[in-house]
Amino acid sequence: MAWPTLRKLGADARFYHRLKHAGADGSAPALLLTFLTSRGLWLLAFHRIAYYSTFNRNLRNPLWWLARLLEGVGMYWNAVISKSEVLGDCEIPGPVYLPDKGYCILGAERVGAGSIIHHRITFGMAVGSGKIDRPAVGANVWIGPDCVIAGKLDIGDGATILPGSYLTFSVPPRSVVKGNPARVVRENFDNSTLRKSLVAELPAD
Repeated sequence: MAWPTLRKLGADARFYHRLKHAGADGSAPALLLTFLTSRGLWLLAFHRIAYYSTFNRNLRNPLWWLARLLEGVGMYWNAVISKSEVLGDCEIPGPVYLPDKGYCILGAERVGAGSIIHHRITFGMAVGSGKIDRPAVGANVWIGPDCVIAGKLDIGDGATILPGSYLTFSVPPRSVVKGNPARVVRENFDNSTLRKSLVAELPAD
C-alpha cells in the first residue's frame, strides 16, 4: 500500500504490542509476532487497506488493484475469522485497539487515536445509507464489552463507556457512561489506567 498506510500499520502494531506486553521488547520480530497473533490487529489492517481503496481510486495504479484484491480477502477474513465488520469509510487516523475476541460491528464515522474498543460491540444504525445515524468516537475513548452505540452522536475525548451500556446520546469528554438506557454516572474521569491494558472492567474506587 502507499507509505502513509504502511506507517499507520506499523504504529498499530506498536500500539497492540504495548497493550499486550507492557515493558516487553519492541523489536521488529516481537512486533511481527504480535501482528500475526492478533485478530483485532488483522481486522484493523484490513480496514486500513479498505479505506485506502475507497479514497484512492486509481485504475492505472497497480497498488490500488492490489488493495482491491486484499479488501476482498479482508471482508472474508473479518466475517469468518474475526466475526466482525468495519465500514470501509470509517476514518481511523491513528492507532486504536479493535478486539481480538471479535464480534465488533463498527459503523462509526470516525474513531480517534488511542481508543480501546472491546468485544461484542455494535456502532451505528441504518449505516447503509451513507453517513446518516452514525456515531463519531473521539480520541482516547474506552468502550467496554457488550455495548450498543446507536445514532448520530459524539463521544468526547477520554470518555468511558462501561460494559453493557446502550448509548443513544452524545457524551461529554472525560465522562463515564453506564446502563441500559445509558446515563452519565461520573465526570472528569481519567481513563488512562484503563487504556494501558486490555482489562475489560472499571477499577474499584
